[in-house]
Amino acid sequence: MKIHQNYIALASAAGFALLVLIANMIMQAPDGALRIGFAAALYLISRDTLAGANIAKGPRCFSNPDRWLFAIYTALFFGSFMLLALWRGIGALETQLMGTALGAALFGGLIAFAIAHKPHPYAHHFELEKPHLPPRLGRILTYAAPPLKLAAIWALFQTFPQTPAYLFFFIILIGFAFPRYRRKTNGNPLWANFPTLVGYLLLTLLTATHL
Repeated sequence: MKIHQNYIALASAAGFALLVLIANMIMQAPDGALRIGFAAALYLISRDTLAGANIAKGPRCFSNPDRWLFAIYTALFFGSFMLLALWRGIGALETQLMGTALGAALFGGLIAFAIAHKPHPYAHHFELEKPHLPPRLGRILTYAAPPLKLAAIWALFQTFPQTPAYLFFFIILIGFAFPRYRRKTNGNPLWANFPTLVGYLLLTLLTATHL
């Protein structure tokens, strides 16, 4: 019996939440319940952006900008998850961020340039001929997005109260917004995007209850 990918996505999100739970039981770090919920939201919201970067990655060479985009988004996901799992409190963010950023950059680069150029297993679920943005504008914004997103996350986190809820809210919401490709809806956009919608709902509820 074939299991629908939406159920697989929800189960995978629960798996990421479980990993943070186990890490929290070992480390006894603060904000445990919050981080467990954010781990699930991170996976659900990021999956389309990561899939789009993977689909468009192209040939494996250092001169290919799409490979670098794939590396950046992979690093952002890995770094965000490591922050959630190994969290030591908002006061230790500066020192923790340095090591996390370095580890994420190495991981993203290795994954992006180690994977051969072959079709993504779920590429047929996306409208590859119809990116979210017009071709000319979309190409410019696609490559400009990572530094703009990082700058926006930093600026907003400095503007709002510096709490774990706001930090992870901005990382997940801005970092993985606007996937490269739309999902095929087959006449049912709610079900086609159900895991992502669950992720946004979870993200909103967690942030609203930890203001």
